[in-house]
Amino acid sequence: MKALGAVLVLILVLSSSRAESDRQEYIVTLKRGQQISAINNAHKTRTVRKIPRTSIYLVQDDGDGRENGTLNDLQKDPAIESVEKNGRVKLRSDRQALPINGLTSAMASLLDGQSLTNFYGTTVLKSYIDQPALTLARVTAVRDISTGAGARVAYIDTGVDPYHPALRPWLEPGVDLLSDGTGSELEGLSSAMASLLDSAMASLLDGRFFFLLDSAMASLLDSGRGAVFPPDFGHGCLVAGVIHVIAPNARIIPIKAFDLYGNTTMFRVIEGVYRAKDLDADVLNMSFSASQYSVTLRKAIADASAAGVAVVASVGNDGLNVNHIYPASYPGVIGVAATDLNDRLAGFSNYGKSVSMVAPGTYIVSTVPGGKYAAAWGTSFSTPIISGALAVLAATRGHGQADSSLVLNTADDIDKLNPGFEKQLGRGRINLRRALKEKN
Repeated sequence: MKALGAVLVLILVLSSSRAESDRQEYIVTLKRGQQISAINNAHKTRTVRKIPRTSIYLVQDDGDGRENGTLNDLQKDPAIESVEKNGRVKLRSDRQALPINGLTSAMASLLDGQSLTNFYGTTVLKSYIDQPALTLARVTAVRDISTGAGARVAYIDTGVDPYHPALRPWLEPGVDLLSDGTGSELEGLSSAMASLLDSAMASLLDGRFFFLLDSAMASLLDSGRGAVFPPDFGHGCLVAGVIHVIAPNARIIPIKAFDLYGNTTMFRVIEGVYRAKDLDADVLNMSFSASQYSVTLRKAIADASAAGVAVVASVGNDGLNVNHIYPASYPGVIGVAATDLNDRLAGFSNYGKSVSMVAPGTYIVSTVPGGKYAAAWGTSFSTPIISGALAVLAATRGHGQADSSLVLNTADDIDKLNPGFEKQLGRGRINLRRALKEKN
């Protein structure tokens, strides 16, 4: 009899889990003065979450299998301003064209045997602050003019290592949209993974190997220790490190919306934009791209821009001509493609009408969890170069004055170096020195 009871309980649990997974979620924006309770009663939905200080709700249907019917009914409801399905968003696409082979020695030369040095009160890897990308973007030439002091840069990603020596003094607590914790991407790691942060390791991020300073050049995917790091672990920390090396005195606000496997939802991204605005960010970095259009995300970005937030997004690493990639293609967003250290379009980078400007995106040295450093490739890491540059400019103008047009209008035209890609690289490559001179 006990066995039968256990089977019945198991069936009930499985049925409940299946019903829960069958429920479709919708992003609902209400018109002024309307109540979500009335919407739920009328359409048999329930509220999952509300974005603070907005009329935007995440609701879930009852799992009756008529999701298109529910969507149509919600779209016809006169109390609703807009509604859309809550789609999935990935940090990286499945078809990325990032290079895999032949770069091990080049990456090792950037990281191995390097000395440490002081950088605005912290001890960092020398090749982190002396890397060629900074010279090309004309960053090192403006250190005596502005270092981003007083500016605030938020970024939506996997979080950060809050204990990294190079970053710790400049980090805000941040926001965790996954579990209402902190912006740390160390939360949720298994004990085996956490212990590996204190030993030599390599990690696979964005489809590429990233080798650490004291790495044994062995992939964690075949470490022999029974622990495999999630594929996007460290992505957020890399982004934060690029922001910091461009604007070393700016405050950095991690908004953790992606899990360590690079997954999130459109609702979390939208909430991340509003959180950045509410946290008084001058700049918002989004090192990801997606093909799906979202009317609610477009509105969120417009609201953030109206509040003085400069928004920057990557155009992706598929090696394709893209005319509609989001959020880079929304009005007011700076869409960033990647170039190599010779001002030529990186082979993996997307290009086309979605591109506003370009920045170096190869051989980028940045921070990773465990207090270490890595060499990175991708538009994910050219994008925070622009975000950091905007922070440097904002520091000279005051809060809410990160002028996107200034970095666009002072970019260096590199079309002649990119035959076949003329007018596909936006305004050109970032030149921070020219932007600051123009401002002054």
